[in-house]
Amino acid sequence: MEGRKMKVGRVPLILRTLKDVNDFVGCAVMSRTWKMPEESFSISALNCMAGRSMVSKPNSVCHDCYALKGRYRMTKQSNAMRLRLELTQTDYFIPIMVFYIIKKETKHFRWFDSGDIQSIKMLDDICEICRQTPGTKHWLPTKEWKLVRKYIEFDGNIIPENLDIRLSALYINGKPPTKLARRLGLNTSTVVSKDIYNKLSFKCPASKQDNKCQSCRACWTKDIKNVPYLYH
Repeated sequence: MEGRKMKVGRVPLILRTLKDVNDFVGCAVMSRTWKMPEESFSISALNCMAGRSMVSKPNSVCHDCYALKGRYRMTKQSNAMRLRLELTQTDYFIPIMVFYIIKKETKHFRWFDSGDIQSIKMLDDICEICRQTPGTKHWLPTKEWKLVRKYIEFDGNIIPENLDIRLSALYINGKPPTKLARRLGLNTSTVVSKDIYNKLSFKCPASKQDNKCQSCRACWTKDIKNVPYLYH
């Protein structure tokens, strides 16, 4: 795709290097977290719709949100997440993301290490990005159950094979929306306390390996119906 000229709307966009793309957007298009094996995409958790109403609920998974503190609150990170959100609202979103993922030869990509789906249009664009990057496995955890349900069940859209959408449980030790997920052909994830975590035969191993995925790719594996994470 190097040097490919793409006409987006009325403005031709020439993509040559990753630096050119980052300069065009105004920030690093991808975010890199300590835990993930490869890059991800983030916007501010302040923009979460379902999460916004859950931050004040003590037992919710959003109550002590990691994406509302630490480096996510730094000016540079905040500005980058704002610019990425602006990117998603333009015609450049799909071609830029496709170019970046292919150029980086990304094998496993995570959507939203911070933030969540904002609209049906954004979800549709993400699905198109997945279709155009078939060599990449995509993982999208979300609390926007209703939005995803509308997209699949009412609008009749099909989720790409290489995209694993996981409907997230809303409360610590809470049940995931298993019935809804199965009906939509999706998977789930949960957050559990240490006493429950220790009893599970399968769980996210990150807490036992320096808080990193290392060789684990459960979150991208559709055959794994639920991934439990340790609350921390």
